[in-house]
Amino acid sequence: MLGSLAEAQNVLADRGVVLDTKTVRLIAYRYAARARLAQQIARTVFADTVAGRRVVISRDGGRIRLRETKRGPPTKKGRRCSTGAWREPKGLSVYVVDAAGKREASFAPFIDATRKGPDAVFALLRSDLQQLGITQADPILFIADGAPWRWKRVPLLV
Repeated sequence: MLGSLAEAQNVLADRGVVLDTKTVRLIAYRYAARARLAQQIARTVFADTVAGRRVVISRDGGRIRLRETKRGPPTKKGRRCSTGAWREPKGLSVYVVDAAGKREASFAPFIDATRKGPDAVFALLRSDLQQLGITQADPILFIADGAPWRWKRVPLLV
């Protein structure tokens, strides 16, 4: 809308929002990244349909070890020390099975995960299922372990 970040900063200041140039730039870059991501998602077209097929939605967690650099001086050899903290990503996969329960090779399953909370996982799942056209599937099977936070969100998803 404006020619420079300084102009944007001035317009925001006139509206009562006082931000420095770095913050305005950061907001603009993050907004642009979200807009690009939304465009890529909108262009994503699933080649295969789930109409009349048995769809399985599997939801489970895992464990990954993330390397985080420690504070302090480097070692004698100039290396930085790090710790390996464990994190639990929440993953999901959607695939199609035949009447015998075997995964159909003709349908490419998709797998996604996030390290954010359970609400983020179900929001991600909701958008993926809408793009897939899940309402056309014949039976939909939801597979997960017995964690109550998962099963409380399934009726909201349905």
